[in-house]
Amino acid sequence: MNEDSKKGKLTSKTNEKAGKGFSFWFSAFFILGTVAGRGYLALPYAFLITGWTGLLLLIFLFLNSLYSAVCLGKCWSILEERYEEYRKKNRRPYASIAYRSFGKIMQYFVSFSLFVNLFGVSIIYLLLSSEIIVSMGEVIGLSYCNWITIFTVILCPLLWFGSPTDLVFVGVLSFTTTIVVCFALIVLIISEGTVPVTKYFSQTTLKNYALGFGVMSFSLGGAASYPTFQIDMADRNDFHKSATLAFALVLSLYLPIGILGFCAYGEKITTNILDSIAISAFKRIIEILLVLHMILTVPIIINPCLQEFEELFNIPDAFGWKRVVLRSSIMIFILFICLSIPDFGKVMTLIGGSSITLTTTVFPCLFYYRLTSQKSRSWPKKYVPYYEKFYLIIIIISGVVGGAVGTYAAVRNIVELQYFVPPCYINENK
Repeated sequence: MNEDSKKGKLTSKTNEKAGKGFSFWFSAFFILGTVAGRGYLALPYAFLITGWTGLLLLIFLFLNSLYSAVCLGKCWSILEERYEEYRKKNRRPYASIAYRSFGKIMQYFVSFSLFVNLFGVSIIYLLLSSEIIVSMGEVIGLSYCNWITIFTVILCPLLWFGSPTDLVFVGVLSFTTTIVVCFALIVLIISEGTVPVTKYFSQTTLKNYALGFGVMSFSLGGAASYPTFQIDMADRNDFHKSATLAFALVLSLYLPIGILGFCAYGEKITTNILDSIAISAFKRIIEILLVLHMILTVPIIINPCLQEFEELFNIPDAFGWKRVVLRSSIMIFILFICLSIPDFGKVMTLIGGSSITLTTTVFPCLFYYRLTSQKSRSWPKKYVPYYEKFYLIIIIISGVVGGAVGTYAAVRNIVELQYFVPPCYINENK
């Protein structure tokens, strides 16, 4: 039996198991909602601290992230080809890929990286949502830290849904709000006019470039959730279509926001571009939709982590009190971290330079290289051209080096006294 016929039989088995999964269109909606809602508010700031060369950096990271997403999808398809146990529902797909690539130690390291990644992004969304609400003016006397707690309570019930299949309605709303907010933000930035920007290039330093790397990596992250989306697809071999469509839409939204925001505000740009825009009714509408998007996206982002914890503690894959207690406890832990580091910009550069770089580019390429190099008589042969192997190595090296420098710069930015923001339970003014 040749490789194509084997793959055909495998696909039919996979579809039979997945059966009621969603199409590649819905998977693309999930990817776009997860990725596009991340860092576009900070992209103009990233261009400010990196200059126009930051545009080349963004394109480079975009291509690496897209290719890595496709590689990650192929990794799961390889596992299904080789091991029957992976042709059914799996609550730890990313960790399973790591295990079949390098063994138990790598599996544990990847699980830890996923936790840091998904927890970090959820923390950033809670912090940013609260910051936006407070920036709209004092609301019934509630402070920034009060709103962090309120949003945590609102989110808890949404975390009790099992997997992305149960969150299709949330994914559609998240996708819709992302598109509306991005286009509205582009219109608002254009209406603000432009300023000369060439004089700001001298501000670009190695530290700023490293921080810009972290911001851009964060804005293109999301790979930690991709295997979970793929598992819930009706045809898991179509994941590359979902990734390509989603990333094409992401770039079409990111470039106008990043470039126009940089040109419109110059040195006045803050970490969050909304803080640089004059107050208006249109801006308030954008802010409300943005908060809605982030609150809806958190359950999707953190779902892979929740499923992995349930697998670790042998909690049934069905709704029950054990799921409610575990997932609510995780949300309480996230709340504690939010109240301890109430500055989304610092968390974003740290997570973007460390765990997101690993899970988005380094791990997918490393595991794909490893899995395609493994041999067995019972497995279909895998051929990867030399130029593709070279590109895989380039992505791995650039991810490790860039991530290490970005993490170092982010940690320094957090601990330096002039940038220190006291925790909510110490700073009464928060």
